[in-house]
Amino acid sequence: MAKKFTQKETEQLIAGIREAYETKIRQLEYRLEGLTAENRSLRASLAEYKDREGKVGRAIVDAESKGEEIKALYRMTAETEWRTLKLFADKWKKLAAQMRDVIPAGEAKRYAEFAENLSALLGQDPGFAGGAPETEQPFDPKEVIGRYVEGEEESGFNLDEVLNPKGELDLEKLCRNLGLMDE
Repeated sequence: MAKKFTQKETEQLIAGIREAYETKIRQLEYRLEGLTAENRSLRASLAEYKDREGKVGRAIVDAESKGEEIKALYRMTAETEWRTLKLFADKWKKLAAQMRDVIPAGEAKRYAEFAENLSALLGQDPGFAGGAPETEQPFDPKEVIGRYVEGEEESGFNLDEVLNPKGELDLEKLCRNLGLMDE
């Protein structure tokens, strides 16, 4: 037979169940608040990592671009150095030919041999013996500079003559021409 509960016992049982549920609800609400805070924190961390990932990606692209610029710069430098060396070899050849009758025969022969050896080392092709590689880009800034320099030489200014004067240098005349001295 089933026991009958009094109203007081029923109210106590209901109050106990209500208190147990309220305690459980408070625990779940507390846990929910903790999980919500953790979720916010994780979302902020995720956003920060995505931002870092974007920055790293941009840095890699920038580094690759800078690397290509550096390669192009070194390629241009190598080509310029090769051309400078070739000009030096040509000048040395001319000097050896001019000095043939002026200096002793043995020295003149050594000068001429050096000029020939240097020219042979340089070869006729800029790509010879690790020389300057061919440019990969259609735009060649050195060509533009070369055209500019050629235009400058037509105006009467020759940098080569300034650096390597053929005759005796008259500083007084040069200073007057530059306007540094009164006549």
